Amino acid sequence: MNNRTHGTRRGAPQLRHGAAVATLLAALAAPATAQQATPQDATVSEASGETPGGDIVVTAQRRAESIQDVPIAITAITAQTLRDQNVQSVEDYFALTPNVSFQSNGSRDRKDLSIRGISNQLNPYADVRQGSYAFYIDEFNVAAATSNPQIVDLERIEVLRGPQGTYFGRNSVGGAINIITKKPVNNFEGEIELGYSSFDTKRAQGVLNVPVTDGVLALRASGQYEKSDGYIKNINPIGGGNDSKFYTGRIQARLTPLDGLTWDFAYSYSDEATGMRNGVPTGFVTATWASVYYGRTAGPIGNPDGVGFFPDNTDRVNFNRPQRVGSRYQYYSTRAVWDVGLASITAVVGHLKSDVFNYGDVDGGSRDYFYENLKLTRKSTSGELRLQSNGTNFLDWSLGASVGRDTGVTGQQTFHGADSPLCPAARTNNCEGLAVTGLVSDSATKYMAIFAQGTFNLTERFSATVGGRYSFEKTRNYAENRSNDIVTAVNNRSAAFEDISPKLTLSYKLQRDLLLFATASRGFKSGGTQTSNNVNLANDFQPETLWNYELGSKFDLFDRRLRVDVTGFYMKWNDVQQTIRFQYIDPVTGLLRGVSGIANAAAADSYGVEGSFDLRVSDAIKLSGNAGYNESKFKDYRNALIDGVVIDITGRPLVNAPKFTLGAQAQYKRPITDRIDGFARAEWSYRSEMLSTPLAYRYTVYPFVSPGYHNVNLRAGLENDHLRATVFVENLFEARYFANAYEKAFYSGVQVEPSYRVIGGTLGYKF
Repeated sequence: MNNRTHGTRRGAPQLRHGAAVATLLAALAAPATAQQATPQDATVSEASGETPGGDIVVTAQRRAESIQDVPIAITAITAQTLRDQNVQSVEDYFALTPNVSFQSNGSRDRKDLSIRGISNQLNPYADVRQGSYAFYIDEFNVAAATSNPQIVDLERIEVLRGPQGTYFGRNSVGGAINIITKKPVNNFEGEIELGYSSFDTKRAQGVLNVPVTDGVLALRASGQYEKSDGYIKNINPIGGGNDSKFYTGRIQARLTPLDGLTWDFAYSYSDEATGMRNGVPTGFVTATWASVYYGRTAGPIGNPDGVGFFPDNTDRVNFNRPQRVGSRYQYYSTRAVWDVGLASITAVVGHLKSDVFNYGDVDGGSRDYFYENLKLTRKSTSGELRLQSNGTNFLDWSLGASVGRDTGVTGQQTFHGADSPLCPAARTNNCEGLAVTGLVSDSATKYMAIFAQGTFNLTERFSATVGGRYSFEKTRNYAENRSNDIVTAVNNRSAAFEDISPKLTLSYKLQRDLLLFATASRGFKSGGTQTSNNVNLANDFQPETLWNYELGSKFDLFDRRLRVDVTGFYMKWNDVQQTIRFQYIDPVTGLLRGVSGIANAAAADSYGVEGSFDLRVSDAIKLSGNAGYNESKFKDYRNALIDGVVIDITGRPLVNAPKFTLGAQAQYKRPITDRIDGFARAEWSYRSEMLSTPLAYRYTVYPFVSPGYHNVNLRAGLENDHLRATVFVENLFEARYFANAYEKAFYSGVQVEPSYRVIGGTLGYKF
């Protein structure tokens, strides 16, 4: 079920959501449920996220409430749906959500997400990672480390569309992703699952929950290991390909020393290493590299280099040096919730560290032109303290403060190979090992915020929610750029920014199963300083702000067998931050120079409609689906600097903003024996054509325009209370598509990450 959340176990007072979303949902939904049974009396099924009466619930404080009563555009994927659809990655659960999309930059954890056409237009390798959406795991902000965390042992995933400034706050102009893990419980339990699929991919994952002190302390550990030969092979004698290893683990402790006090501790670690970027050449060479390699203008002029081009070639490359690409991160977090009667106090503190690395061949060809070393280390420490009312009152309120500090250090060098075409004429021998370009940078951002929100329950049916957030950020950046060991630019800059972002929501319960709501909210993403000197870029770039207006409805039909939600929205985006990144040959010195910075586009608009449904046709047959329509365009951007050329892109679509996103799922389940059920499931998703990179504004052709595609998955299996066996086919019809076209010093043209078909199975045991 694509638009539903998972419930919580009964027990000690606790906040099952990340507390930010918990408070938000409680405040918004309270008036709509005033006439229903007291929520704390609703027992929720962990397997389905439903009450015995079939109601789909969300949880906040100690209250279980129907998602149909929450006046916010939210898709919540339950633990059962995660299991049924074999969700392993961010693109899997995005297929269940309208008006969302993603770009992939060559490996599992390098994905830029888009919600309602609002995406991160910034450099994914910036020292301090800024996005246009918030990403939280159990209330701790992990956006600095990952956009694709482990999926094992989750309670649910919530995708909130539209600015979420009051509670999620920082950089949530497009929306927020809130992941809630399963917490330790007072039982001994666990599960193990083994999987095997195409390309000799082996996967193992497990969960173990151990009660240490009855009713006081419990531990829960989960982890996953995956190893694959990959679907791309290097035909060069050095061999290799995009073979990969990925392992991740999380351990949690829950302490309940007093009635009303719940204290959680968590440690999580993830490590991914891939033998190469997940890409194959397209033949289209952009301006600088067309000049360097071929002495020609940009176009489809690349050398096929023995492998050919996508889509005819989906699985071969030819590069002469090894590669290694990957990332690793770890974080510690703690969360305490203390119910003091009329109110609850919530405190969250955490620290994370993330490493991103690229080593080896960077020209993507069989000639020894260039290779690179890149290591980027990010750290983030943040904390939040919040006080909020309990129960349902005339005024339900929440107020709090958050602080944090993000840092990043980059060391990057691109070296001449033995055949480098850019070897300076002054060199009497080849330049192998000399750094053709280099960057050393060190950045830091400090931020703080104060926020408050109140819901006035004016009548049993009508409520008004008013909220706001004050934000302050100060950023510092030092960067030194080099070319052939010559310093070409030094920057040492700082800037400060502040903002007030309000929110107003009106909701009205027209009848028991029909909710109407309207929202006006503002989102804010801080500005910063440039990392290079260029006459076309200001020293600082300004914050971007976004006003969001939406009207929505949620209703049930046919004795609550059909649940529907529909939302229309208009978003006005000002001072859009757009990455400027390209290289060129300095006509005076002959050095390869790089321009890397951020410009503010004048404005952009995004408007559309989105909806989803769940239908229980019978006890055996369930259907669900989602649909999104979105128009996202620059309203005024007359001086966009794209690959070294100034272009008027007013009226052009935004990058990573498909017009249509559609999805549907059908599942049939019936008893095979007294103890075993059989099930079959079909899934379909569609994404329309989109611009895959800002290079599309200059080169309005393939591969910079990513084509639309249909994708079909099939699954079938057997299960009982303890065992589950499944077989599956993903991308049944081998649809040829890609989500991004990315550029390095590629000899055979920009590269795309191709799609592929996967056939496999899993076997799991729960105890």
